[in-house]
Amino acid sequence: MKLATIEVIKSLKKHPNADKLEIAQILGWQTVVQSGIHKEGDKVVFIVIDTIVPKYPWASFLADKNNPDKPIRLKTIKLRGEHSAGLVVPLSEFTARFAEMEVGEDLTELIGIQKYIKEIPANLAGENIGDFPTNLVSKTDEDNGLSNLDIVEEVIKHPVTITQKLDGSSCTVIVENGIITQVCSRNLSKKETDKSAFWSAAKKLSILSGFTGIIQGELCGPGIQRNTLRLSEIELFVFQIKKQDGSYMNYQEMMGFCNVELKCNVVPFIAECSFVGCDVSTAIEKLQTLADQQVLPDKNFAEGIVVRPTNYQKSFSSRRPLGFKIINRNYKDT
Repeated sequence: MKLATIEVIKSLKKHPNADKLEIAQILGWQTVVQSGIHKEGDKVVFIVIDTIVPKYPWASFLADKNNPDKPIRLKTIKLRGEHSAGLVVPLSEFTARFAEMEVGEDLTELIGIQKYIKEIPANLAGENIGDFPTNLVSKTDEDNGLSNLDIVEEVIKHPVTITQKLDGSSCTVIVENGIITQVCSRNLSKKETDKSAFWSAAKKLSILSGFTGIIQGELCGPGIQRNTLRLSEIELFVFQIKKQDGSYMNYQEMMGFCNVELKCNVVPFIAECSFVGCDVSTAIEKLQTLADQQVLPDKNFAEGIVVRPTNYQKSFSSRRPLGFKIINRNYKDT
């Protein structure tokens, strides 16, 4: 996953509420920058949100003054009333070879950018027995549509299904001939114990005799990300099911299977619609507005949305269902 790349400033306009700030458009992102440093068409280094940035001089202004040893994490913020997501760094802050790099070149490892990963609460973590079985199924991280305009363009060629992105803990349940053989967190295979929240949730599923497939969803409930759904116990909200033949159930098929067979939840449905004929910028603008409107039962903002072709066709690049996420800019995590 590209977390830092060489990009071009597509547009630059004055901030409506601050003379010393401007609003830059990079890929699908809106980012507030200092006035007088950049021009439209400039090549820059761009770092996306939900990343940990090393303490370079050009990132020093982001350090916590009260806790300077705290890692620098990029989040979406509001500056004088305008959303700002990501960090724009002039090429002048780097060696001359950066200026020779192609637009889109991945700098993640070169400058040491790391993805921010939420820790699993100690009461849920349990014991591990190995790595996530990527030979059987892909991990569940979705591409952010604002960083990957190509995938947005591909998805909106089709009618789409939009679901709500829940903020919980990723869970993968692998079933062979009606028997659960592995239960995994986002990155690890978990040991079956009485204290494992992952296995406890998996065992609640009413697995159909003879069923072979892989069930992936979000664990939500007490002790997980503030329990914004106000659940009395931990529950699994399924967002995709891989069938024995390698294809994925579409949302309607998955909802029926979960309601009737598994006796579990699915992620909330938002809409089925079409962006056929829309350009990518217009589609992203509409989807960002929709993402920003998502709220939970406790009236807090939801994390965002996930957009997929309605048939849940598989992506050749990721082996997951083709799709992308858009994060709610009003969402605040822990």
